[in-house]
Amino acid sequence: FSEVVPLARATKRLCDELGLAAFAKTSGATGLHVLVPLGRALTFAQSRQLGMLLAHALVARHPDIATVDRMLQARKGRVYVDVLQNGHGRLIVSAFSVRPRSGAPVSTPLRWREVGPRLDPSAFDIRSVPRRLARQRTDPWAGLLEIEPDLLGALEALQSQFS
Repeated sequence: FSEVVPLARATKRLCDELGLAAFAKTSGATGLHVLVPLGRALTFAQSRQLGMLLAHALVARHPDIATVDRMLQARKGRVYVDVLQNGHGRLIVSAFSVRPRSGAPVSTPLRWREVGPRLDPSAFDIRSVPRRLARQRTDPWAGLLEIEPDLLGALEALQSQFS
């Protein structure tokens, strides 16, 4: 997890450079999910392709800690950027889902300021998350579904990453 956090932050920086919003949440297990709203503007195939491009750009920037290799032995200790979860019939655990794991961890939306070295995903569980929600004044994901990104501009900026 010590490499997952810097990679998530790097993903946020990449999205910022491309003019794309990005939202983070714990997976309820050992990873983080970074969601990029597409404003209902892309087909499934297009959104999957964009995800692949983002993943490859991220790996190109951080080959020491990131990989898109699915096979465990090929990863060589690097964080797997699981863009294939964008596939047909694949599932992503929804926000606030309790995971069937010891301690009943909960997949929890985060503010980017929380995604840092002290982030402990095990701190978000069936007991702590309701208290967290009661303390929060605003939803960390407010506006996520209303965002209409400039996808053409993002693709043009992303293309320059590979030129």
